[in-house]
Amino acid sequence: MRRLLPLFALLLGACATPQNNYDPIEPVNRGIFAVNNAVDKAVLKPAAEAHEKYSPGPVKQGASNFFANIDDFFASFGALLQGKGSEASHSMGRVMVNTTLGMFGLVDWASDMGLKKSDEDIGQALGSWGMGSGPYLMMPLRGPTTLRDSSDMAVRFFADPLDIWDGTQDLSTQVIRYGAWGIEQRRQLLPLDPLINAQADPYAYIRDAYLQRRYFRVWDGNPPKPLQLGPTDEELDAMDAAKEQGAKASTASAPAASAPASIAASGVAEVAP
Repeated sequence: MRRLLPLFALLLGACATPQNNYDPIEPVNRGIFAVNNAVDKAVLKPAAEAHEKYSPGPVKQGASNFFANIDDFFASFGALLQGKGSEASHSMGRVMVNTTLGMFGLVDWASDMGLKKSDEDIGQALGSWGMGSGPYLMMPLRGPTTLRDSSDMAVRFFADPLDIWDGTQDLSTQVIRYGAWGIEQRRQLLPLDPLINAQADPYAYIRDAYLQRRYFRVWDGNPPKPLQLGPTDEELDAMDAAKEQGAKASTASAPAASAPASIAASGVAEVAP
């Protein structure tokens, strides 16, 4: 739950941008968002609510710790690629301690030993190298990401430590594991539901909050300037000027278009008895 606090703070302050610079395929993304919502309401959210209501506290904590341990594994590489040796060593130390003493990550002994948790990942590493986020993407059954941040998803899929340890890619095992991961992640997001559902446009609200949060994390919480999600003031002024000029042009052409009708009418009047 600690990892959701920064996201919760951003959601509280986020405002949906009508025209977002990072969402060039918005109609497609909105369609996927609608499908994801339907699956969530029918399957994922009820399962997460049942998990939250009926699972004993140690089971919920153990599930959270287990998947957080996998996050630590990838965080160590994300930190290392950014030259953050201390964070990389802490993350790898957490994996070693919690995987052994913590029974494959079910118990978080590393935090009690002073090994700090990091939220670094491959997408942030690429961002620190100067790579832009690319277009915003809504992934089926997964949620928001960007073209750059999808690299982290690819690395996690092909270098999953459980697959490496087990040596198999059995479909049923994959479905069970990713299903358990999805239910646990959805359980942690349940407190945000009232806030998101209260928005006039939940899709835009989630999109803008995600982009701002990722921008904030790439810069380690100290970005050089605010993220420009929509058009700049100069661009808006130019758009308004173009609209005003178009309106004037249409107004000016209206009398010219009606002139032939007036002439024809006067001609009829002259020849009429």
